[in-house]
Amino acid sequence: MTSQRATTRTLLLLAAFGAIGAVLLTVVAPLTSALAVVAPPLYALVAGVHSVLPFLARRLLGVRWAATGVGAFVGILSVASTPLGVLILVPLVVSGAAFDGTLLLLARRGRTGEAAAAIAAGASALALFLVSLPVMSPEHLLPAVLAATLAGRLGGQLAAWALSAVLARRVVRAGILRAPSSTDSR
Repeated sequence: MTSQRATTRTLLLLAAFGAIGAVLLTVVAPLTSALAVVAPPLYALVAGVHSVLPFLARRLLGVRWAATGVGAFVGILSVASTPLGVLILVPLVVSGAAFDGTLLLLARRGRTGEAAAAIAAGASALALFLVSLPVMSPEHLLPAVLAATLAGRLGGQLAAWALSAVLARRVVRAGILRAPSSTDSR
């Protein structure tokens, strides 16, 4: 069963995932910043890398709001190292909340597992797309570019979920963390 209460150990693990995510964000920021200006659809695809650690935490820890928590930690730890400053929290937390919230809603309707997670990844892609609209330059607000950007978001989020599965298996196999006792509401 998925834990409803975060222990100190869980919070420390969420913070550790967040710290790794903040380092990743800092490393790829020059690339994603350049892509956002010249090719929003490609940026949307590549930016999916920022969801790998929140999704991985969700898979490994068995805590309902793990993706949101990791997104918050990544954002807080990245405020000083990104040109967006405190605004970096918006896409990171919105993405995690859309993912976690969708999983919770689907679990309440008896839908769990990989199909539910793919739907949740799609919901996070849509949320990220909507968050990015106000900051897109006017020349990129063309139907074809918008459709390609939405497709890029969807591809990036689904790829992040798939990569988190590979990483979770390796983490469990290496004995770093144990697999959660159930896949309920994941």
